[in-house]
Amino acid sequence: MNRSDLSFFLLGKRYGFDLRNMVKFVNENQYWSEDQTHAYQLQRLQLLVTHVYHKVPHYRKVMKQQGMEPEDLKSLEDLQHFPIIGKSDVRANPDDFIASDFQTYRPLPRSSGGTTGIPFKYYNDTASWGLNWATKIRAFEWGGYHLGGDKIAILKGGSMYNEGKIGLKARLWRWTQRNYSFNIMHMSDEQMKLYAQDIASQKIRFMRGYPSAISSFAKWVQQHNIQLNMDKIFTTAEMLLEADRKSIEEAFACKIIDTYGCGDGMGGASQCVLSQKYHINTETSIMEILDKDLKTNTLPGDTGEIVLTSLHDYAMPLIRYTPSDQAIPSATPCECGIKLPVLDKIVGRVSDVFYLPNGRVLNGLSIPFEAWTDKLSKFQVIHEKPLLIVIKLVVTPAFTAKNEQDILDLLKHNAGEGIAIEVQIVDDIPLSAAGKHKYVISKVEY
Repeated sequence: MNRSDLSFFLLGKRYGFDLRNMVKFVNENQYWSEDQTHAYQLQRLQLLVTHVYHKVPHYRKVMKQQGMEPEDLKSLEDLQHFPIIGKSDVRANPDDFIASDFQTYRPLPRSSGGTTGIPFKYYNDTASWGLNWATKIRAFEWGGYHLGGDKIAILKGGSMYNEGKIGLKARLWRWTQRNYSFNIMHMSDEQMKLYAQDIASQKIRFMRGYPSAISSFAKWVQQHNIQLNMDKIFTTAEMLLEADRKSIEEAFACKIIDTYGCGDGMGGASQCVLSQKYHINTETSIMEILDKDLKTNTLPGDTGEIVLTSLHDYAMPLIRYTPSDQAIPSATPCECGIKLPVLDKIVGRVSDVFYLPNGRVLNGLSIPFEAWTDKLSKFQVIHEKPLLIVIKLVVTPAFTAKNEQDILDLLKHNAGEGIAIEVQIVDDIPLSAAGKHKYVISKVEY
């Protein structure tokens, strides 16, 4: 048994699902017609709705209020009878979302911090988690990486990195996957030198991690004229900014496959190697992209809010759940031949958008900081108060007073009259507890 086979075997043994068959299923499903995909999703949805009606207090109450029986769900459009929920709804009454036969599904406890920093606790069924893993492996294979067969450098932090506390089973799992983990919580010059040495000596050709961390490493590699060519890089868990994409692809002489994932809603999408559109994982969830009113479907090419219905989570089902993420649906299919529906772009989080008292709307991620790429190491935009936006900058020696004034003038112009802009030059911008860099923070309730 080779390492790849052992990886699949151990993961299945540990969690109780057949990962190899799940990967086979999603690889076949990606070529299904739209009718086949909708038929599959409707079948899964009907099973889920029957389950929640009988086993989950929140949805039983909702369906009775709507005068709805499980057999009334005849089409995917009938999903609209369910109200949209968010983290605050689940936090307010978590037990109402737990199925009466909760333990039957061997639930895995999970949590996410989100933009508030307050942990959001939820559960995934083992089968749901396994299918989600299968879609990740499919995206890896699009990029030429094979689990257990190829070495991969993983730049991660927080809960994703816990080298000193993992047990023997987890260490064996990492060995079978040929994972080389690098802690990004303190990326000093000396640490990055060691990263580069390890990657070169182990002849690692693939990399995965947070875009901000890989971008920092990429800039260090370029500054020190080190050649570390990769076959493919997979970014996840943060917004991939175009400036970061450019610096990463230049430093490592390869293309990026960016991935979007929402564990609480089991939604996901991965970028195509050919077109850079994002293929939606239709096997794990139904993904709606809705206008700001959360009532109508967003037109192709426009920005809308992602709403998810997990199709395989029975322990703690979330139907029409919004993680407050935004995306742009595509008007045209991908030219690669894969039939999965596509997004043109993952735009960011709803909280990346500032609604200002003067009536203007400002997306913190739309500020063109890439114009000062060689002068900025990090940036962060904070809506501190209704009439105050703070820009934190970690600058390079090339940064000048004129650059600071240009940034100030641009922000004042975009924010409009009555909004104070404050630029702060800082030594560093700390990572979140999960090791992520938050580009945009809003402390204002809209």
